[in-house]
Amino acid sequence: MKCFYSFDTVQIESATAVTIGMFDGLHLGHLKVIHGCLNAAKESSLTTCVITFSNHPADHFTGKRNELLMPMQEKIAAFEAMGVDYLVILPFDSYLVELPATQFIKEHLLKRIKATKVVLGYDNHFGKNREGSISFIKEHFSAQLEAISIDVAKVDEVIVSSSQIKKFLSEGEVKRANAMLGHLFSIAGVVIHGNQNGRKIGFPTANMSVNADNKFIPQLGVYLTEVHVQAGTFYGLTNMGYRPTLNKDEGIHIETHILGFEGDIYGQGIEIRFIEKIRSEKRFDSFEDLKNQIAADLAWAKLYLA
Repeated sequence: MKCFYSFDTVQIESATAVTIGMFDGLHLGHLKVIHGCLNAAKESSLTTCVITFSNHPADHFTGKRNELLMPMQEKIAAFEAMGVDYLVILPFDSYLVELPATQFIKEHLLKRIKATKVVLGYDNHFGKNREGSISFIKEHFSAQLEAISIDVAKVDEVIVSSSQIKKFLSEGEVKRANAMLGHLFSIAGVVIHGNQNGRKIGFPTANMSVNADNKFIPQLGVYLTEVHVQAGTFYGLTNMGYRPTLNKDEGIHIETHILGFEGDIYGQGIEIRFIEKIRSEKRFDSFEDLKNQIAADLAWAKLYLA
């Protein structure tokens, strides 16, 4: 897969089927669009191109940096695994906001991307004042472009969206979020040194530094997770919180007790995938009370997995 980071650098020689979107999380709705684009390309022997953004569009309008379900490097890897040929990653800025839809289509989709098919989600709009859409393309560019609309995706009659998935995660509703994602929500990072408190009470943990500083973090608490490290895949108990019993450090800590694993993994990559929330974070009166609760959490996890 070839990546371009501005329209000026795009070099595509063959005709394409193209889609456009933020695609944060690559949830079931996004996957319908991407697979729709891949299928449209296959039908006409076209290459595929995805146009996405390096920052969330809301960032431009609010001046705040939005947290993302899937940081860019993970999204790039996912697109490549799906078989996308070209990925154009653009900053969502005033140029795109003020660019008329007609100019966007003529200068970029037709001339640079060499698009002959455009595949968009049912509510996708682009260009100045959100003028561009499936109906706009059909009305003004039907001779050059075939416009294909992809219908909404629903889970339990609820429309799948990145904002709804974030809402579920912020409420600890991991299963409902995962159902919309079509995969387990995950956080990736590197194992770092902690203060060894977990080891002292008999439950050593892998502390992690998250790869992206704008990664969305679910509701704080203790979760049953899948843990992926160099040695393989294991189950784990992951605690996300401020560790009120052990210290008074500022900032959120993410630490995982990996079931059935012993070894030195400091400095190695780690990915945790969320299966179910066990409980909310709480403060205990003593290390002994904390130790007993972790043992109970572990028993719950083993029963759940059984």
